[in-house]
Amino acid sequence: ERSRYLLHHLVLEPSRNCLGTVWERSRYLLNYLVLEPGEALFLNANEPHAYLFGDCIECMAESDNVVRAGLTPKFKDVDVLCEMLTYDDGPPYMVPPLLIDGGAERYIAPVPEFLVDRAMVEAGGAVLLPASPFVSIVVVVEGRGKLEELVRQQPQLGGGANSVDGLVHAVRQGSVFMACAGTALQVRAEERLLIFRATAKHDLAEAEAAGGGGAPSLPTTTAASASASASASA
Repeated sequence: ERSRYLLHHLVLEPSRNCLGTVWERSRYLLNYLVLEPGEALFLNANEPHAYLFGDCIECMAESDNVVRAGLTPKFKDVDVLCEMLTYDDGPPYMVPPLLIDGGAERYIAPVPEFLVDRAMVEAGGAVLLPASPFVSIVVVVEGRGKLEELVRQQPQLGGGANSVDGLVHAVRQGSVFMACAGTALQVRAEERLLIFRATAKHDLAEAEAAGGGGAPSLPTTTAASASASASASA
């Protein structure tokens, strides 16, 4: 069964549109990987990759350049491509999810720029996405429900900080939101709901210490010509 799957998706189907292109040979030099729902893969800068089919969420570090290798009618700078590639050989770098407080899963890539949270919420259930000390982008991939913002107040004299209810949004497949720094998100599903959040990398203790009153400094890295990315299968 797997042999027929490989033959179709790696050889027969792409060949219909890619005859005579670099894909004809390079596809046999790349790792072929089928991501199951909930699995994630990390791709470092200057590593070639191609999506063949299916749906996934991709989070990328800031980049000022894209160098194409094939599977496109757009310009391909072969000299720059050959110079920038790492030529590293090895298996795919899988990123296992970590269960965090609130019930969501977190994918932590081996770079300082970003992390991704994933929440699959069954109908009638709820998940809390903890506050990030940075701005977040939220994407609803499947289902319908409610998204409530919980804003953490600054500590008052003689008391501790607490969370207060904020705006409540009706969300459905295709909804996209920006959440401000220091805002936790309560997700309630009216039908099975799949939601992803991307934000700058931090840890929960750091976010708790920030208290929504200011983000800690963000470490940076440099990547020549291309950016690191992580892809999580929906």
